[in-house]
Amino acid sequence: MTDVFISHSSHDRTLVLDLAEQLKEAGFPCWVDVESIPDGWSWVREIEKAIGACRAMIVVMSEQARASEWVEREVLMALEQGKPILFMRIDDAPLPLYMINRQYIDYRKRPTSAIRRLKDALGKVWKSSSATPASTPPAKYAPTPNTENFFKYLEQYNDMRASTIAALELFLWAREHTDALTFSGKAQPAFHANLWIGVGGVTLFSVRAFPTTPAVEVPIGYFRDFPPYDDDAVRLSLLRQLEVFAPAPFPDDRADKRPNVPLAPLVDDDQRAKLIALLAEIAQKLKQA
Repeated sequence: MTDVFISHSSHDRTLVLDLAEQLKEAGFPCWVDVESIPDGWSWVREIEKAIGACRAMIVVMSEQARASEWVEREVLMALEQGKPILFMRIDDAPLPLYMINRQYIDYRKRPTSAIRRLKDALGKVWKSSSATPASTPPAKYAPTPNTENFFKYLEQYNDMRASTIAALELFLWAREHTDALTFSGKAQPAFHANLWIGVGGVTLFSVRAFPTTPAVEVPIGYFRDFPPYDDDAVRLSLLRQLEVFAPAPFPDDRADKRPNVPLAPLVDDDQRAKLIALLAEIAQKLKQA
């Protein structure tokens, strides 16, 4: 089940991808068309499927979104299915008819407060739902994550056994070639491969056990304090290399953030070997800084 479907105009994609990343970190994995539809899949069919499976919809309302027939159709479909809908207003465009008499979250003057209100609202939706949220693990796998329970947590979801094997292979490589492995997140466990460089070290990569699409996250934005990744062009080049493992191209601004690639394709030995080789190259350059 998709946690949050974000309906938006493509003109607002940069803001939306940043929003999705912040919500994902808070335990609410998001479905965004640019990231979530694999190449060659039917656009309309996948959108309909994602709306039907989501637990809530966020509508990022702007002048371009107001003029978008696709945004209107997505909202009407969610309304028809009785999905909780949260509206976030990001500019001064007049509200469309379907938003009249509905409350909205105002992002225009206080974006940080707006994101916090969105998280709080989603939390209330989760609590009021009679179904178990996709992002909440069974009680027996909910303790502080560690090597004893992380992989069991990941494996519990349907069709995740192969992804669990890929995650374990990355873990074993990191244990031999990085300086420390740490775990975090009770609602959505993750493990992090760290290098002791600079002040406080840096995370080389993380494996995050998102219920819908577990992923490997490479925090390129964190590398900018260390040469050669203090060069914008070098970080962008690294993003393009990482893009090979992703289902769709990354926007350029992801070179200053934490792009992630799904674990599923890394079940293939060749793909996993290529990613590990790239991680090893990054680690070597960072240690030479």
